[in-house]
Amino acid sequence: MKFKYDKSHVLLIATTLAVIGLVIFQLTWMRHSRQLSDQIFNQRVYMALCSTVEEYGGGALCTKAGGGDAPTCLPTPHTESNFVIPVDLVSDSTFNASLRQSLNFYQVDLDYNMTLSSEARPAEKQDEIYQCAIAIPSQSNQESAFIHLSFADKEKFMLGRLPYMIVATILILMFTAIVLLFANWSLMKQKKLLETNIDFFNNMAHEFRTPLTNVGLAVNMLMKKQKDLKGNDFLQIIKRENSKLQGQVERVLHLARVESGDYSLHKERLHLKSLLIEVQEEMHMQIKERYAVVNLDDVSESLEVFGDRLHLGNVFRNLLDNALKYTNDNPEIRISATENAKGIIVSVEDNGIGIPVGQCELIFEKFQRAGQGDLHERKGFGLGLAYVKRMVELHNGSVRVNSEVNKGSRFEVFLPLV
Repeated sequence: MKFKYDKSHVLLIATTLAVIGLVIFQLTWMRHSRQLSDQIFNQRVYMALCSTVEEYGGGALCTKAGGGDAPTCLPTPHTESNFVIPVDLVSDSTFNASLRQSLNFYQVDLDYNMTLSSEARPAEKQDEIYQCAIAIPSQSNQESAFIHLSFADKEKFMLGRLPYMIVATILILMFTAIVLLFANWSLMKQKKLLETNIDFFNNMAHEFRTPLTNVGLAVNMLMKKQKDLKGNDFLQIIKRENSKLQGQVERVLHLARVESGDYSLHKERLHLKSLLIEVQEEMHMQIKERYAVVNLDDVSESLEVFGDRLHLGNVFRNLLDNALKYTNDNPEIRISATENAKGIIVSVEDNGIGIPVGQCELIFEKFQRAGQGDLHERKGFGLGLAYVKRMVELHNGSVRVNSEVNKGSRFEVFLPLV
């Protein structure tokens, strides 16, 4: 089964959805703000109108009670005949001046049209015409009358407050969109550069592999034909260094395939101890050269893992190589395995130089190695542990390290149960 996962596409889709969501949110917020502004405007007009009616003539026009969705004055029957509602109430300068003052107090600085009617406003005109009921003297044949207010420039007045909100919204959306576009552009540029680097390293590794293989074959053939050269120190150096270069090339190729998704996992049941013994035997020359002791006694014969033999073998090979490389004298490496309810933890412990605490997470990144500044005593590209981490994660596991300087390191690989 092949895996291909491109995070850049996910991020691009996520940012696009974020911009769309922000636009919808801003439009909804503007609509809600407009509705709220309408409600505030209506409340102010009602309060201005009714307070004016209540104060006119010493409160003779209506009581201070209110009802309905907005404050209104209810009609109050009058038995006294000495108070008569002026026929020209709507044109009464005192009433209009008082109304104008109330409207200004409530920050409604608009021209209005006022009428006096015996009928209440229609329901469909509730947001266009504002009314307040007033009392009619008892000698009149009607119980009450209604003062109606309307504002011809209300819509223009309400829209006049929106430009600031609209401009602010547009600027916010533009700024957010530009930032996200720039971020995505930078991401795509980095992705293209990464792909170029991966292709370069991949091609370079392939180009190196053939001549290194030929050098190794030539050395082996020479040692077979010339028996007296079998123990030659110079040929041994060539063979050893050639083997190291081949190992580095394989790491580059493996990691390039992992990064590009061009690889397959062939999972099967694997006897853990048999796999570890196989890895140890393959690295016999390196172990012998370092006079190292590798202990596998703490790995039970019954433990099984479910994974790819090649890639899991490379995982433990990298960890063992790491333990050999970062130990000064007489490496002692102990490989153990414990089982719990969730899976198996394989530990590779050494007596090496250790890792500074602040660099324990850094070593799992590509081209990163523990050391002081740019000085590294041990040779390598810093790809082995990056490959280990990525491959273990693809097996639904995890890897971590516990280490102290000059006290050795302990790498723990968790693999879920079969």
